[in-house]
Formats: sequence, structure tokens, C-alpha cells
Amino acid sequence: MLNEDKVKLMARMAMYEKKKGKKIMKMTKYFQGDYVSWNMIKTAIAATVAYLIVAACWALYHLEYLMENLYTLDFADLIKKFLTYYVVLLVGYLVLSYTIYSIKYSVSMKSLKRFRANLKKVKQINQEEAKGGED
Repeated sequence: MLNEDKVKLMARMAMYEKKKGKKIMKMTKYFQGDYVSWNMIKTAIAATVAYLIVAACWALYHLEYLMENLYTLDFADLIKKFLTYYVVLLVGYLVLSYTIYSIKYSVSMKSLKRFRANLKKVKQINQEEAKGGED
């Protein structure tokens, strides 16, 4: 005879595995610090590339002005401004990245704990059914 609670638990667990489980199982390969650090590195690289693209677009847009004032521009000040904007942008993205990935990891681990608790319940139900079948 089918146990209705067992079927519900197993169906819930199967849906979890199909939707979120694959990503979370990959995440469990890492400690939280490693997971967050790796994603912060990826964020830093992406922010750097995006900033360089925006800076190149700005330079191309203002190319005529830059060429006309080539000898009168204070390039040290210009580079200082670009680096300041870059550092501010990078720090902002890294703080945001740290917060998001830390929360994501914590939520995923709590979700995985619930999954494992359900797994234990199914195992317990199976053991109870095995004992009941022996009698």
C-alpha cells in the first residue's frame, strides 16, 4: 500500500532537485568563503571590462575635443579622475556582490538542510514500512 505522506515528500523533493537542486548541489562543493570569493572575482572582472568599454566610448565620443586640446590637457588629472571613478565603481560592485552571494549561499544551505531532513523522513518511512512488512 502506498503511503501518501511518502509520495508527497518524494514529489516535493523531485521538484526541488529538478528546479533548484542542480545549482545548489554545485554550490555545496565550496565553502562559503570560497564561493563568495570566486563570484567576487568574476564580478570584478566583469566590472573592469564594462568600465573599460564605457571609458573607450567616452574617449571616442570626446575624441575631437581631446585632439584639439592634446597639449593643454592635464592628463595626470584626467587619469586620476578615471581611476577614482573606477575604484568607486569596483568597490560598490564588490560590496554588492559580497552581500548578494553571501545571502544566496546561506539561503541555499538552509534549503539543502530542509531537503536532507525530508530525505531522512523518507528513509524513516521506508524503515517503518519494512518493519511493518516483516510482521
